[in-house]
Amino acid sequence: MKTVLLGLSLILFSISTAAAQQPDSIGRIQTLKGAATILRGSDVVPAVVGVPLFRGDTIRTAKTGSVGIVLADDTTISLGPSSEIAIKDYQFNPKDGKFAFVARMIKGTFSYLSGMIAKLSPNSIRLEIPDATIAVRGTRLLIKVDE
Repeated sequence: MKTVLLGLSLILFSISTAAAQQPDSIGRIQTLKGAATILRGSDVVPAVVGVPLFRGDTIRTAKTGSVGIVLADDTTISLGPSSEIAIKDYQFNPKDGKFAFVARMIKGTFSYLSGMIAKLSPNSIRLEIPDATIAVRGTRLLIKVDE
């Protein structure tokens, strides 16, 4: 009986330790058509509606796939077919005044609708594309193309 309790205690400790090490979710997959995947470190996670997203995730859609993402501040991002975006940084903590959203559009098409970060700290948003950076100020975009 002691062995069973010790084993159960170790399992529960392992689960609580893993949960404590998991970073806070920054958003989720809201819509999905076709196939998409999430690259999380060295893991590839199938994208399904409701799956949480984390800082550092890269989302890829298949040739016929599309995905809709909603972040914690209600920022909405939609990716079209054969698209890839990396969420490099994200912070939404109004209580402590910490805001950041940095995403790298690697390939494909996407739409972006700003959320609360754009209202509370518009200078905290940066969308990167090859050879350019877009600074978002609400519904206005500032595009800087590097040579």
